[in-house]
Amino acid sequence: MTMTPDAKRALSTTIRALRARLLTDLRDATESTYRLAVRARDAGLDAGARVRRRRLEDWIAEQVRAQGAAARGKALRGADDFRKEVEQRAAYTLLNRLVILRLMEAPGDGGAPPLRSPALVTGGWNSRAYQDFRALAPALCRPSRGTADDDGTEGYAFLLGLVFEDLAADLPGLYGPSGVADLVPVPAATLRHVVDALDDPALASCWTDDMTLGWVYQYWNDPEREALDAKLNGGGKVEPHEIASKTQMFTERYMVDWLLQNSLGPMWLAMCRHHGWTAECEADGTLTALEARRVVWRARREAGEVDPTELMPLETDAERRWAYYVPQPIPDEAVRAAPESVRSLRLLDPAVGSGHFLVVALDLLVALYREEARHRGEVGAHPQAGRWTDRAIVERILTHNLHGVDLDPRAVQIAAAALWLKARRVAPDARPERMNLVASNLSLASLPDDDPALVELRDEVERETGLPGALTDTLVHALRGADHLGSLLRVDRAVEAALDEHERGPRGGGRVLQGSLDLLGDAAPAAVVAREVRPRAEARASLQKRLEDFLARHTTGDDLGLRMRGEQLAAGVRFVRMVREGTYDLVVANPPYQGTSKLADSKYVERHYPLGKADLYAAFLLRGLELVREDGVSAMLTMRNWMFIKQYAALREYLLGTFDLRGLGDLLSRRLRADVHDEVVSVAVSVFFARVASHGGRASRYRRRHETTARETASAHAAQARRHPLPRRPPRVRPGRAEGRPRVAPGLLVGH
Repeated sequence: MTMTPDAKRALSTTIRALRARLLTDLRDATESTYRLAVRARDAGLDAGARVRRRRLEDWIAEQVRAQGAAARGKALRGADDFRKEVEQRAAYTLLNRLVILRLMEAPGDGGAPPLRSPALVTGGWNSRAYQDFRALAPALCRPSRGTADDDGTEGYAFLLGLVFEDLAADLPGLYGPSGVADLVPVPAATLRHVVDALDDPALASCWTDDMTLGWVYQYWNDPEREALDAKLNGGGKVEPHEIASKTQMFTERYMVDWLLQNSLGPMWLAMCRHHGWTAECEADGTLTALEARRVVWRARREAGEVDPTELMPLETDAERRWAYYVPQPIPDEAVRAAPESVRSLRLLDPAVGSGHFLVVALDLLVALYREEARHRGEVGAHPQAGRWTDRAIVERILTHNLHGVDLDPRAVQIAAAALWLKARRVAPDARPERMNLVASNLSLASLPDDDPALVELRDEVERETGLPGALTDTLVHALRGADHLGSLLRVDRAVEAALDEHERGPRGGGRVLQGSLDLLGDAAPAAVVAREVRPRAEARASLQKRLEDFLARHTTGDDLGLRMRGEQLAAGVRFVRMVREGTYDLVVANPPYQGTSKLADSKYVERHYPLGKADLYAAFLLRGLELVREDGVSAMLTMRNWMFIKQYAALREYLLGTFDLRGLGDLLSRRLRADVHDEVVSVAVSVFFARVASHGGRASRYRRRHETTARETASAHAAQARRHPLPRRPPRVRPGRAEGRPRVAPGLLVGH
């Protein structure tokens, strides 16, 4: 069940109020517990409190010291800033734990039992779990005023702690030890207030909505984003570490549905035709029935029989999965290039946030897995009939199909938790081997030059490929940008640039190491001379392997906060593998919207994405088409101004001349966040097929190994841009929510 508009507004109000209450209460509690305003020896603390205070102060002091090398002349953060960071971490950790537990206590679709019962957050101190606990252990629930054992909650906090410990078995990152944040005390009155607020009947429909976790995270972060808006309005700029907070605008469900149903949907129909199957949505008349009912619904709406904002009722699960699909031709080239199976499809959200696109994609893919099994006859007495159980399906989807990258590690943890919850709804016993999610905060900026792993990386790369240590350092320095560039960081090209630079050395001869041997001459060690000079491909593979070994030593595999059935790769290794170009069948995203003129550091985007240098979303439009394989699809929800303003003329020329535009929906003046800010964001949805467009040979497929420099490419396209613009005022395509999907004007959703 989707949350109602009223419930969504109530959720926004509730989370913002809880944030303010938690931050105030936890700060006061930390001061009163540790008396940080006075010297430790004068604070009159007992032994336990003295130890905890010392741990907190030591952590804060270490953070202040660690800024040195990374600050590079920028304003340093003080001890109070880091204390606030700890208190905020404790606040959102508590809130996330309670929200996730509340979601687990809600019943599933079709009356399915909740993932966890009896309820504890639902009903709070009147919940069945707490009442049973009071009956079972009454002594633990009696107030013991003035004693050290009295937590002020009559045993509720104790029981909640036991539940958290149990959940930590599957969700250690969310429910396990949280480090220094565990030192922040939570007052009894504060805990009761949070639990009671989440139990408000006005929020009832939130707890059965797959998107709730993401919206909670969004609403929690809104005050930070608003503060950054005020900073920009005052003439300031967004610092690299602020980009995630400034650009987190998660996506409405109907927009997620539209984009996935008009990218993954046509890809599935192409797969079916590739195999000679008839898709069930066509065979059972779902698509035909939807279109016929839309005609009737439009007529009723125009006659005033239904409210203009009322949604057309959807009668089956199949209708819900195809409600936003726009009927379109499936071209022969899409059929020929379709993935062999939905089981092998690879989908990436390069700006995953809290995972809205991936959660909905999981739901769609489960249905497509089941349908493919039926098409292949893997049912009944078939030998494979028992292979594709619900558990096997969701584990395969999470392990192989879905991928996501984001700047913010907390957002990625929320995405992992949302996917875990959705998977458990489908198959309560599901335990995937791994999840392909990663936050790009590799934290390499403060790495010293004499770091042992870096020294070892230099030595091994030089020994195996001849690449000098200085070029290896250049490559590692490029990776430092991962913290604020995320998926925009072209790791593949950084590797190629390092190899290019070396080959341009004296008598490089197209072979890595040859120049170094020539320079050594007679002094070259016999063992080195005897070793066959490595071709570029081998040198590339060796460099990538050594780079991954280095990243494995500086990042961990427990960043998602989930306990996997298999071993999770280190975050750094996951990142460099997940941003390899030409990897995915489908890239789908709502990328960040931020003009680069307001960024404190925009040099990388300007240099590497000259056609999209005006705004981060435009750079992502380009990046998506690099990350998909040839004949893959990139579908994005972006600002709409790239379609017609002069600033993006070269970008339009490049996209329309190089790729096949399959779909375009202009959602003019659509209020994405009217429930919170009364702001209007004009957006468009676009679906590009990464195949050379049919424009009389006007452009060829953009291949990196044959490209000119980025600036030359930009100049070449700018020269032709005025000859091939999109309309200055493109047709308006309003969402048409009363019909259950956005309406697309004839000819706007292109089918070549």
